[in-house]
Amino acid sequence: MKTNFEIEDNYAVLLAGTHLDLHNNFDFQGLIKKGDDILIRFQKTKGDWLNAKVPDVLYFHCMNVSYQYYIEGDEQALKEDAIGLSDITFFPSESRMINDSLRLQSNPEDKDDLILFFQDGKVIRIGCTEIKLITEDLEPEK
Repeated sequence: MKTNFEIEDNYAVLLAGTHLDLHNNFDFQGLIKKGDDILIRFQKTKGDWLNAKVPDVLYFHCMNVSYQYYIEGDEQALKEDAIGLSDITFFPSESRMINDSLRLQSNPEDKDDLILFFQDGKVIRIGCTEIKLITEDLEPEK
C-alpha cells in the first residue's frame, strides 16, 4: 500500500509536515463508497483549543479496495464515543483474523491494511493499493 501520510503514535497522522491529531481534533462522519474506492470522512471537531491551521475536513481516500471488514460499535455508547477515533494503525493483511491489535509503524508495508479503532468499539479495516489523505471537502453542503 502507498500513502501520502505517516501515522504518528497511533492517534495522529503527519501530512506534508503537519501533525493532525485525529483523536482530539476530528470526528468520524462516515464512509462513502464509490466503485472500488472508499472515502473515510472526518470533520474538524468544535472547540476553542483548535489551531486555525487544522483543516475543516479530512478524507482517507482508499483506492482499489480489495478487502473491507467492519465491527459495529456499542449502540449504547455516547455519541462522542461513536465519532471519536481511539487508534489508527497499519497491520499485515496476512493477519486479518487479528482485529484488536496495534503496530507502532509510521509507514505501511506493501501488503498492509489500514485499521481504525473507535472509542465505542467500532473497527474499520481496509485493504487497498493506495490511500491519499485529502484536506479539501469533496462533498460540500448544498
